[in-house]
Amino acid sequence: MKRYFVIYNPASGKEFAGQKIFYASEAVMKVEDVEFTFYATKKKGDGEVAAIRGCEAGYDMIISCGGDGTVNEVVNGIMKSPVKSKLAIMPAGTINDFASQLKIPRAHANFASLILKQNFKAIDIGKVNDDFFINVVGGGAFTNIPHDVTTEAKSILGKYAYYFKAAEEVTGQLLNTHIINYEIDGEKYNFNTLLFLVINSSGAGGFKNLCPKAKIDDGLLDIVIFEKTNNAELLHVFTKVFNGQHITHPKVHYYQGKNIKIDCEKKLPIDTDGDLGGYMPAEISSVHNSIEILLP
Repeated sequence: MKRYFVIYNPASGKEFAGQKIFYASEAVMKVEDVEFTFYATKKKGDGEVAAIRGCEAGYDMIISCGGDGTVNEVVNGIMKSPVKSKLAIMPAGTINDFASQLKIPRAHANFASLILKQNFKAIDIGKVNDDFFINVVGGGAFTNIPHDVTTEAKSILGKYAYYFKAAEEVTGQLLNTHIINYEIDGEKYNFNTLLFLVINSSGAGGFKNLCPKAKIDDGLLDIVIFEKTNNAELLHVFTKVFNGQHITHPKVHYYQGKNIKIDCEKKLPIDTDGDLGGYMPAEISSVHNSIEILLP
């Protein structure tokens, strides 16, 4: 009998995350003789600890149900375990960047069908210093936005709460630039940086084409760096983000690499999959095909 361990954040998705995964599990159990075990996170870090426990207990698959933060914790738990269970993601948060890139369904009936099909693929996972990320590490302007948007705003506006917050802060954020040193597979660069993003998939923050050349299984991470600019030029850059043409702009630098070092004279915070992930300096690398994930 297959055994699945569900780690869900009861506060996600207007507090409907638990209900969604319960319904999906019930639909699966009507078709197959499988076992589901449920664990509700209560505080930061619970998902990682639970995922380690799930791997040690030999569960066939760990299902993360929540937002990007829940997925990040579950991935860290799996990666820090000597025996790795397979991963499934049921998106139930506001943005769900990685799940959206992979076109993983949100509806419980469709997710149940996904479990029954058992289509797995080995994907890369990023490592930043001593921790792991599934989608994105960023630094510089606008990285405070995911932490500053209130739960109430997300409940009312959904993902647009992030965009409105970013629009409110544009003028001040444009002044938030730093001289940052980059080393990408041995090649060194230095830019007066507004924002940098190191991404495993092709998108983040609801923007699907930030890294148009990215693949989740190529052993590479994609890095996009936005240099200091003015309001008009920034608007021009971001109108190109939607079709991936921003990487041709002279104020945008785009690279791919396996090993990336990023440093700054100031103690700048690092955002990891939407949560605070420590401070610079950062050593970032790709761990090739390290987790098997359930895909449509």
